[in-house]
Amino acid sequence: MTIFVTNDDGILAPGIEILALVAQSLGDRVIVVAPKTNQSGKSQSISLCQPLTVNHHDEGSFTEAYSVLGTPTDCVRLICAGAFGVQPDLILSGVNDGANVGSDLYLSGTVGAAREAALHNVPSIAWSTENMGTQFVASLVKQYLPSLKAIAIANPGIFYNINFPKSGGEHSAFTEPSAPCFADRAVRVFEDQILVLRELSGEIPQGSDMACLMAHMTSVSPVEVTTQRRIGNRRTVSMVR
Repeated sequence: MTIFVTNDDGILAPGIEILALVAQSLGDRVIVVAPKTNQSGKSQSISLCQPLTVNHHDEGSFTEAYSVLGTPTDCVRLICAGAFGVQPDLILSGVNDGANVGSDLYLSGTVGAAREAALHNVPSIAWSTENMGTQFVASLVKQYLPSLKAIAIANPGIFYNINFPKSGGEHSAFTEPSAPCFADRAVRVFEDQILVLRELSGEIPQGSDMACLMAHMTSVSPVEVTTQRRIGNRRTVSMVR
């Protein structure tokens, strides 16, 4: 099996190294294809009307790695177009530094990469965490990756959005992306500069990804690429726990 790993924090971010090394430890061929620079908040944007600069990446612990001067979705399009000589059996995106829940699914480059893969009918999983402690993240990825890999491969056309809480995370629940529970507030920093702050606002729905994180559980949201709603595959819950 060939697994490609990408992210939106950039190829030098610690989260992608954790994800790639855990995937590699399962015995699969792992190829890292990630943005050269931080691309957070790029959603599913692409680079138009220009070639993409792709270079071998020799830093870190990766066996095979390439940096791309582009977005996370650019990376996935390169992968699915066969630019690296082999087709993907699975695409992993992350581990993102910071949760991606609710309306974040529309903004996140991490999630955008997984959604792009699903549009190509390639199984995909997006990973994010509220706590980027290396040992914490590595232990949870090791716990969940084997079962989630099997679930994702059995359900092409769906991507899975995984979020680890600040602490705990050993228990999980299938969740729905929460309705928008944030409010934006504009703060004038200087006369010509305005900072937009996002804050929690309103009630957090039970059964949502945000509620799951607040209960110190790992959130698993299966998402259809067309409607972005949860898939009712209850039989897979026991495989993830």
